[in-house]
Amino acid sequence: MAALQRPALPFPRNVPKPGGARGWLIGAVALVIVIALVQVNQFSRLTSTGYEIESLRRERDTKAAENHKLEAEVGRLSSLARVDMEARTRLKMEPAQRRLYISVNQPVPERRALPTRYLAPQDAPAVPADNAGRSLWQRLVDLLPF
Repeated sequence: MAALQRPALPFPRNVPKPGGARGWLIGAVALVIVIALVQVNQFSRLTSTGYEIESLRRERDTKAAENHKLEAEVGRLSSLARVDMEARTRLKMEPAQRRLYISVNQPVPERRALPTRYLAPQDAPAVPADNAGRSLWQRLVDLLPF
């Protein structure tokens, strides 16, 4: 295959040569503009995040106020006097005329102040006497066969 031989094109004279002071100035201006745009972008994101946090705080306060309102309503609706009045008026209930007592032949269980899940277990296995003062590493070494 034959290669075409073309003469080299001359360098155009009206294109500025790279590395001149004008190129450095344009590059510096472009860098300053890019840095300014990045800072404006960061500031706008920070501002929008602040507004979002404030709206979430307002929503949290609204929900807390609603929660307090519901707690007060539950307290009002669960009062013993109100329940008694509702039972007598709306449900037409009356107090019992006769009471029936049943005797149970079992002793009264002991009353514990804490729930059982917080009490110490009664059936904890005792530590054998031969391992009483030994560390975990000493016991592991004793288990080795050699």
